Amino acid sequence: MAGRVYNEIQPVAGDYAVAKRTEDIPVVEKILERTSFLQRASAKRTSAQVIAANVDMVLVIMSIKMPDFTEGFLSRALVAAEWMNLKALIVLNKIDLCGKQEETLTDRILSTYGPRGAGYPLLKTSCITGRGTEALLKKISGFTVVMTGPSGAGKTSLVKYYNPALNVKIGKLNPRTSKGRHTTVSARLIPLEKNTDLIDTPGFRLFSIDHIPRTELQFCFPEFKDYTGKCKFRDCLHVSEPECAVKMAVENSVILKKRYEMYLNFMNE
Repeated sequence: MAGRVYNEIQPVAGDYAVAKRTEDIPVVEKILERTSFLQRASAKRTSAQVIAANVDMVLVIMSIKMPDFTEGFLSRALVAAEWMNLKALIVLNKIDLCGKQEETLTDRILSTYGPRGAGYPLLKTSCITGRGTEALLKKISGFTVVMTGPSGAGKTSLVKYYNPALNVKIGKLNPRTSKGRHTTVSARLIPLEKNTDLIDTPGFRLFSIDHIPRTELQFCFPEFKDYTGKCKFRDCLHVSEPECAVKMAVENSVILKKRYEMYLNFMNE
């Protein structure tokens, strides 16, 4: 790649480029304008990091166990998807490890984030038993999909399940911390059948959303949308303002109190 191009825009998985052959070596001359992308705040929280470009959907892959489910990661990843107007699908992976305790947790996640809660489609999958994998493939068929999730949640295992011939490394959990280890060091695009592309990304410990302006955070909670603009004050942030339509919806149990409290936590960060 020409250095000039790299200085103009740092390419990521999913980018389209114009290239020219020079002595049988393709040299990228231009990165085409992105139609969409997913980003998070950088590790130092000084800038936004683009994770993948030209995507149609975000799969938030969460394991129920090994490693344990982390609600903060899920909520932040969904907010980041909403900020870029990207469809999001929650995948609860490693469902084969679920006992009665984990089933209770799964039901709680479904009631909070599923169709009767925040409104997101949610699928349960297992790369061991194959449960839910066909349904997931149908959901993403024909789309370019970026997967994000904590290390060890099973993103690369899902890629391997759909494309067994792919030479990818699948890591084991740290036996001391029961947390995942990074095996995917950079994002990569894996083509599947029927014009479907999966972008596998490195696992993150935290999905930071510091790049989203505080005043815009309310638009990243889909259950707020029917109430924003109906408050007494036009610039209402739904925190301490009087006659707030969102807060009234929470009081009337139309919006889940737990989700509203998550919104307040993000506002205070």
